[in-house]
Amino acid sequence: MYTSASPKARPAAPSRGMTRSLTLLFAFAGGLAVGNLYWAQPLLDFIADDLHASPAVAGWLITVTQIGYAAGIVLLVPLGDVLNRRRLIPLITLASALALAACALAPSYGALAVAITLLGMTTVSGQLLTPLAGDLASDENRVAVVGTVVSGLLTGILVSRTISGLVAQYAGRRAVYGAAAILAVLFAVLLYRSIPSMKPTARMPYPALIASVGTVIRREPAVRWTLVLGAIGFAVFQMLSSSSSSRSSSSTWPFSR
Repeated sequence: MYTSASPKARPAAPSRGMTRSLTLLFAFAGGLAVGNLYWAQPLLDFIADDLHASPAVAGWLITVTQIGYAAGIVLLVPLGDVLNRRRLIPLITLASALALAACALAPSYGALAVAITLLGMTTVSGQLLTPLAGDLASDENRVAVVGTVVSGLLTGILVSRTISGLVAQYAGRRAVYGAAAILAVLFAVLLYRSIPSMKPTARMPYPALIASVGTVIRREPAVRWTLVLGAIGFAVFQMLSSSSSSRSSSSTWPFSR
């Protein structure tokens, strides 16, 4: 659910609806997108050695990725209310592909820090695909469809670190981001060809759109509780994932001990 439009308003689903293949596409695309947030965790030793940075400095890449992600949630996700999501979601996925390519090619730590911050900011496809899946699904299938898409996002979170570590061990840390960039381009094309066109649910200037987020938070207690529970769940997951990461990650992440 987007925050800028009325929570009671739901756009009419197009005739095409949410098919099984489209549900799986959303799940895989969302899982790949959210994996962008966690590729770097097993790569901190590789990055420190490759770019001649200390493990403590390399550990900041995890932090700036999450900062970029928070900025993307605030600044980009609300655009799903005022733009055609058939164009918006593939465009953001392509932006992620460019950021991934920049991460793969970054010649210095500073360049990588900028690229990985932009990567976090553009890793919001899952937060756009999940409500879109709910809009496209029929009433009787909505819970199953949204559950499948969310399961894809969670799977991406869980397996991205394992995949990243395995690929880096045999092909280097740049190969991780290069392969992810290629997959992001592929999914952008598939999403553009598969998502049915839908009219925006609202029309307003961008500053008013961003301001409306705060209005909905103040007006809707359910939104406030959702934010609190989401923040707690995110913090718990970060403490768990950081404590089980590589030696360099555990030495730099403040909640890992």
